[in-house]
Amino acid sequence: MSRELEFETPSGSRYRWRVIGATFVTYLYDSYDLAILAVVMPTLLIALNINLTQGGFLSSATMIGAALGSILFGLIAENYGRKRALLLALVWFGLGTMAIWFVTSFTGWLVLRFVTGLAIGGVWGPCVALIGRHWSPKFMARASAFMLSTFALGWVLASLLGRFALGQDWRLLFMFGGTSLFAAVYVWWAVPSDSVPRSAAVGGREPVVEKIKPGVLFEPSNRRRTILATLENMCQMGGFWGIGAWIPTFLVKERGLDLTAMTSFLMLMYGGMFIGYQVFGYLADRIGRRHTIMLCFAIDCVTIPVYLLSHNVNLLFWFGPIMGMAFGGVFGVTGSFYAELFPERIRALASGFCFNVGRLGAVIAPFTVGLLGQKYGLAWGIVASPVMFALGLLVTSWLPETLVKSKPAPLPVPVPGEVGRVPVPGEVGR
Repeated sequence: MSRELEFETPSGSRYRWRVIGATFVTYLYDSYDLAILAVVMPTLLIALNINLTQGGFLSSATMIGAALGSILFGLIAENYGRKRALLLALVWFGLGTMAIWFVTSFTGWLVLRFVTGLAIGGVWGPCVALIGRHWSPKFMARASAFMLSTFALGWVLASLLGRFALGQDWRLLFMFGGTSLFAAVYVWWAVPSDSVPRSAAVGGREPVVEKIKPGVLFEPSNRRRTILATLENMCQMGGFWGIGAWIPTFLVKERGLDLTAMTSFLMLMYGGMFIGYQVFGYLADRIGRRHTIMLCFAIDCVTIPVYLLSHNVNLLFWFGPIMGMAFGGVFGVTGSFYAELFPERIRALASGFCFNVGRLGAVIAPFTVGLLGQKYGLAWGIVASPVMFALGLLVTSWLPETLVKSKPAPLPVPVPGEVGRVPVPGEVGR
């Protein structure tokens, strides 16, 4: 898709740094909210007296809410402004996360995780669309990858706070999520008001707001890309959450680590993931978005089996960040990839839809791994992850490359025997 925007500078708009700061903070809270559930899962299984399969249902309920939330908040973003969508999401999941303090039953947890998931799904699309609105294509992959790298930082933050909260009161991890209310104030200040697309005036009447509806995603010009991008992210989400939701439990139950050691392993692995966002974001601006995503999928297919088969604790500790780098690569590059697949007027809705409906892979995977893990052991259950990544590699190969590199204009070719004469139009390149 061609870009439809013009910028004040070669790097983007004059608001680009404020926007990247605001979206960085917003997505940090979004990822933190997802990470704390995995970090507390070993403790939660005991506190709620539930099994591995029921624990998987809690992750799945969050992802179902996120899939529906992407449509709800995507429509809010396109019809009322992306800034407003972010502000509403920050307040929504801040209150939903803190409400966990008062819930003591499995059913209550299930409902609240679904409701909070609606707001979690509402963040990705508007964030990516704002980056695309304020950063030029030359830096788009790096900018979006940097912003989305807070997904890894959210896990690092959750693991770090978990070292202290798990020994005191694990519910404190959820109460900290309520500080997103303060982040909403920062976003309100930092992000400029974004205009809602308007149709041209007809018959001298005032222009009217162009209402964006979900059906636009499946118009002939968008249908194929919507379906394939959603399938690609379904494979990515299924692969990542198949391992991500259960790595803490795997390290504790199958490799014998205590809770403190487990959080150290997670911090290092997601530190590697953060670096992967930057490395592969830079690579995507050089070799293309699609090729970089395919490379990351291929690396995932190799590193995960090595990790699962190892019983050497030292190897697990140091190999974790290597495995994490490719996780970050795909998540980071999809920001620019999805944004550039669709026109600017539907970028928040389309990007958020493909990413969050793709979370259905994350709905199925935690439950499936928990079910298989209960019967055969978590290591065998998690083997489903590299299979999903392999499918993701195949689906990505069917999508177009979106990186467009500018080419210098060809130099005039002198006509033999007429050195010094300026060629007339039509002679250049003959």
